[in-house]
Amino acid sequence: MRTSDVVVIGLGFTGLPTALAVAEAGLTVVGVDVSPDRVRQITDGIPGFGLGTVSEDGVREAVVSGRLRITDGGVPRARTYIICVPTPPDRRGGVEMTALSGAVSAIATVIGAGDLVLVQSTCPPGTLDERLVPLLEERSGLRVGRDFHMASAPMRIDPGRSTHSFGAIPRVVGGCTRACAERAVRFVAAVGNTVVQVGTPLAAELVKVFENTFRMVNISLVNELAALCRASGVDVDEVLRAAGTKPFGFLAHRPSAGAGGDCVPVAARYFSLGARRHGLHSPVVDAALAVNDAMPSHTVHRLEAALGKTLRGSRILVVGVAYKADMANVRQSAAVAVVEELRRTARVEYHDPHVPRLDLPDGSVLHGVDLDAVDWSSVDIVVVMTKHRAVDHELLSARGVPTFDCTTGDPVVMGAPDTAVAA
Repeated sequence: MRTSDVVVIGLGFTGLPTALAVAEAGLTVVGVDVSPDRVRQITDGIPGFGLGTVSEDGVREAVVSGRLRITDGGVPRARTYIICVPTPPDRRGGVEMTALSGAVSAIATVIGAGDLVLVQSTCPPGTLDERLVPLLEERSGLRVGRDFHMASAPMRIDPGRSTHSFGAIPRVVGGCTRACAERAVRFVAAVGNTVVQVGTPLAAELVKVFENTFRMVNISLVNELAALCRASGVDVDEVLRAAGTKPFGFLAHRPSAGAGGDCVPVAARYFSLGARRHGLHSPVVDAALAVNDAMPSHTVHRLEAALGKTLRGSRILVVGVAYKADMANVRQSAAVAVVEELRRTARVEYHDPHVPRLDLPDGSVLHGVDLDAVDWSSVDIVVVMTKHRAVDHELLSARGVPTFDCTTGDPVVMGAPDTAVAA
């Protein structure tokens, strides 16, 4: 017996807004997440549970109305299953597919004739055809295109930017068969999106990977421009403002300590991985990734160069560790990599109103500090990595502690660098 129209698996940055959009389209939705803590955040309405990608009031209204139910239990029966789980890179340069395979295996236990499976997770090209369809067919005993429908519909979302709402962004859809595509297009259109149909799931996966690889290449390029401008004594902001007046052939990007988030650096690695699988080279993408990977260390070196002193033994307060302003997402965050780099020789604390706890890749855990509780006399320098609106940066700069703001095009130490760092 079906308990809902739609099941959304994974309630993170893309899954929760998907569940809400489906509920607001008039369908009944069950949102499933394997993390009891994540489910508790949503059901208890803990501020920030929307992760900057969805209206928290909208989610509460959908839950109260009964159109949306949140659970960390098993996957119930439905007509449509939407997979929104993470697919991060693993430590060997490949892809961590555990969550994705687990979602497909769970669907296989309940899927019925005529049901639709939409894969919204960012995947390396070929994932649906080569891995997910065979797994679902094997576990369910059903055949794609004959017994059930399956399609790739990669998520497009720009966290924190209200001008790009969920329903306003066209969605790319590629079905395994013509019947799969027709069913998927009808569903996505019914939820309120303009649909751009491509011929296969592989094409849809490549669209998503290329879109984000395009950004990765340009972010790395503008960081190289910033380095060239510094070496040439030119204001990079002036160059970018002037370049932005060209009405064609130019898309502005900003220098930073490196690209982060769930998609941009991850998708670029999937592009490179896909090329290697076919015996191809992707030198432009590989170079962009190398530049991005080097940016955290480069940022620390720039800080030391600006100070004219080593950071060894210094006391540093990092402000903002999320990959993007006003977000809670620290996945692939350059700020986290900078924290790791600084901790090799310095004593580091951090403040981020959206990230109270930081789990570092080496297994250590840092807890954010309250700015009102900081002993400013013991802080040698403040490093601003992410500029959240919730932080009063004018008040922060008035503390009398030298500050290195990495959110500007050409950061310099503001304050008294001669007293900034203990030798």
